[in-house]
Amino acid sequence: MNFSFSFMLIALRAAASKIPITIALAFISLVIGVAFGLLIALARFFNVRILAFIFRWLVTVVKGIPVVLLLLVFYVVCASVYDPFMTVLGFPFTFKNLNKAIIAVAALSVYSSIGLSEAFRGSLASVKKGQYDAGFAAGLTSFQVITRIALPQAIPVSLPIVCNIFIALTKAVALSSMVAVVDVMGAAVITVTSNYRFLEAYVAAAIVYWGICLAIESVFAALEKISARAVRDTSL
Repeated sequence: MNFSFSFMLIALRAAASKIPITIALAFISLVIGVAFGLLIALARFFNVRILAFIFRWLVTVVKGIPVVLLLLVFYVVCASVYDPFMTVLGFPFTFKNLNKAIIAVAALSVYSSIGLSEAFRGSLASVKKGQYDAGFAAGLTSFQVITRIALPQAIPVSLPIVCNIFIALTKAVALSSMVAVVDVMGAAVITVTSNYRFLEAYVAAAIVYWGICLAIESVFAALEKISARAVRDTSL
């Protein structure tokens, strides 16, 4: 079969039109993951009673579950309980009318929370123990030690891993087509329903994903430079 550059351009335009939804889903999942991942990391790093034990097992379990399985589990569970739950609350909403992007964000947020919690825990461990002890000895509260000493040093260290997880989320959004969300990959594949030129569609989607990942890496590279400069200035 001859490769059709003209059709690839058609698929490329279709895929590019879904860049905003792909970036939005990945970014929202990342933000939620940062919030919950940081809480999990702090609870485990400072060995908070009960929570540290629960989160340790939660991370172990979720790390062994593929992203596609998380998506399917969230979809099936939501499909089973959503209508009865809305009926109990007295709302006229049905699962059929639910925006399936919410399910994708929920599943991807769990995935990113676990990955980011490990990244943040490692970053917190990179801060020398003597600095924590000095902060407590100076009369700072645990919250002040975390916000004034630990996080300003840990966040720059974790940025490369956060970048990698953001890129992984962007590519994982492609799986959301399994729960009826049309993203870059889904839009590219839809164009082949009449001629079955899958190769051209896949190449077009790959080009778009490559461009997105390059842009993300550029943004995080700039953030790393800014954070490194800020850390250097504060240490002078």
